[in-house]
Amino acid sequence: MRYSTLAIIQSLVLSALSFVVSFASTADQWVTLGTSGGPSVQTHRSQIANALVVNDAVYLFDVGNGVQRQLALAGLQERQVKAVFLSHHHLDHNADLGPVIVTHWTFYPGILNIFGPEGTAQLSNGLATANAPTILAAYPTGGPAKAPLASTFDAKDIEAGFESPVVVYKDENITVSALGADHYQSKPSIELTSLPKALSYRIQTAERTIVYTGDTGPSDAIIKLATDADLLVTEMVNLTAITEQLNKFMGDGKEAVKRGIVAGMRINHLTGEEIADIANQAKVKEIVVTHFVPSPEVTDSPEDFANALTSRFSGKVSLANDLDRF
Repeated sequence: MRYSTLAIIQSLVLSALSFVVSFASTADQWVTLGTSGGPSVQTHRSQIANALVVNDAVYLFDVGNGVQRQLALAGLQERQVKAVFLSHHHLDHNADLGPVIVTHWTFYPGILNIFGPEGTAQLSNGLATANAPTILAAYPTGGPAKAPLASTFDAKDIEAGFESPVVVYKDENITVSALGADHYQSKPSIELTSLPKALSYRIQTAERTIVYTGDTGPSDAIIKLATDADLLVTEMVNLTAITEQLNKFMGDGKEAVKRGIVAGMRINHLTGEEIADIANQAKVKEIVVTHFVPSPEVTDSPEDFANALTSRFSGKVSLANDLDRF
């Protein structure tokens, strides 16, 4: 099935309209706040960030650059944010954790829960320490002193392997489970004490099951996590378009470097064909694609993103734009 660029745009508009119709009867909404893979900042799309809205609560899944602006544009208030879930520690996924922490301290009571793979507590506590000048600059001119910044959030490292999902959070609205993600499969060229970790999440609301892959290569683990999911929210890379972009910006030569980059993207991320295969094996009902690399707007054939999926998966497929709701 071939999709023209106009057809993709029309599909996205219809998706937005369907949200308006269904919103009143749906208790939860997945909002793709930002849909660009990084680390570079794009003009067309904000960096990867998602908000799950359940009743009056908001749960953030990754907080790339621009997340606070995107929350405002989506009509969501930061006072609603109950928890932040990081998939891994690449900059396009955690860049705005600091501003989210400080804004919560500035305006909102209660504890902000933060979850993520190994390094999440270190990152969060380090941001609190680094923001000492910010806290000093916000000294009160009336009333008592505010609580220390570090006391207003609770950051936890999640130890999750690839065998079985681990429940990491539960409240009156959602239950969140985590499973290891195969994102760091390229062999490092330097000595590391340990490889970084990545996570994928399965979220159960009163109405449906949502799986957010974060960044991951194909694996049996992601199939297990996504089994019978109502909605699979997944990243996607277009290897042909990545090669074209590398040739454009790097020019002739450096072929070994370019091949190495593409090879890394191949094993550490998901292509459209791989997403379709995962969805079919897991019996997923619907797919939402986000975290595009490269951004469809800069490619010669943006329809290829849809074609790679619809040629193999017969269920509903949506190519998310910033601020779409599902």
